Amino acid sequence: MGIFNYPVTDKQDFSSLLTEIDRILSGVISSLVNPQEVTSETIIATRQHLESARVMLSPLLLPDQTPEVARWSLGMEVQPEGVKIVFFRESQGLIDFYPLSWSLATGTSDLLPCSQVEEYLISWLSNRDFSTDSWLWEALARLEAIIITDDGETPTDDLKKALLTAQLIPPDRLSSLETALATALAHIPTSDQPQPQTLLVIEGKRETTTLAIVEVPPQTRSLSRQAIAMSHFNYGENTYEQAILSHLIYPLWRSFLPLSRSDLTDTNPLKKSLLAAARLTKLILQEESEFTSSLAGHTWTVSRTDLNKKVIIPYIDNLRQKVNDLLEKQQKSLEDIDRIIFSGNFFLTIWPYFLTEIQQEFAGCNLEAPSQETFSPAILGLGRLCLFSALRGEKVNNA
Repeated sequence: MGIFNYPVTDKQDFSSLLTEIDRILSGVISSLVNPQEVTSETIIATRQHLESARVMLSPLLLPDQTPEVARWSLGMEVQPEGVKIVFFRESQGLIDFYPLSWSLATGTSDLLPCSQVEEYLISWLSNRDFSTDSWLWEALARLEAIIITDDGETPTDDLKKALLTAQLIPPDRLSSLETALATALAHIPTSDQPQPQTLLVIEGKRETTTLAIVEVPPQTRSLSRQAIAMSHFNYGENTYEQAILSHLIYPLWRSFLPLSRSDLTDTNPLKKSLLAAARLTKLILQEESEFTSSLAGHTWTVSRTDLNKKVIIPYIDNLRQKVNDLLEKQQKSLEDIDRIIFSGNFFLTIWPYFLTEIQQEFAGCNLEAPSQETFSPAILGLGRLCLFSALRGEKVNNA
């Protein structure tokens, strides 16, 4: 028997449909021949086209079956620079992504400033051509939920007010999901597994580092918040730059700086210039093992060895202690962790020269590097949330 379980007796013209399917399959074959041209965007686009073709063919090939109604949700990943907005379509466990982009005064961007969500979102919906964007009509008609990431640092109250003003959904369908937990969902299989597994997510942000232990059951979609423990401590990218200033730059400059370390407060105008020098030092040491510069006739040298010794290793020691504290509260050890997943802009910044030290500190562990894909793990996790019904509307166990 071939792929056609039922004979097609309708005499309508299928030429346009067959042409479209031929185009899609040609693209799939091309991607197999030229894998270097395959991106996450082309994969998603191809699957969306194939799904459209399946929807058109199903009533003809399977006339006795009731078509499944897709579920739609809207995810918003809140970042310091703005919010990324993506529609999700779930059907039979497969999730398609429909990211939005915006024509801002600074150019086209996939990030929308939080303060402009109400203005742009309502304008975008009001001026949309639903005849060409047929998916949007379906998405808004069947929208079940809006989920916003919560990193614990970026305010989201104004964003939530804007969404309620837009009246896309009732207030009880608007919710938040911790960014670290959304990241974990991106790494959890949606099919049953023979054994449970335990994940540790380490999320580095601007001011804090968040830890999340997730105990995934064999029936992965039954994951509940009782199986999740979270904690955080005050160290992030801003703290890291401050440490470079305090431990690398200031000791070299203090002989000709008219201030003491205690004078380096946020209100001191000189601190802004010194922090700019710290950020520059951070960037240069990503590419060079050391560099030499001069200031007011004084020559000073900073090396990656000094950075590791005085900044990175103390942070990793602190990180390991915080991980041990959370593991102890959950009556676990590091050997119980199947994977350690790093995420967040902080780790993206320091990962190249952070990796060696972290591999030594967590020797024997399966480490996942922070993702640099167009769709972050947090976005993928928001899209998958609909498959984990037990997670919605419950409290996380904050250890």
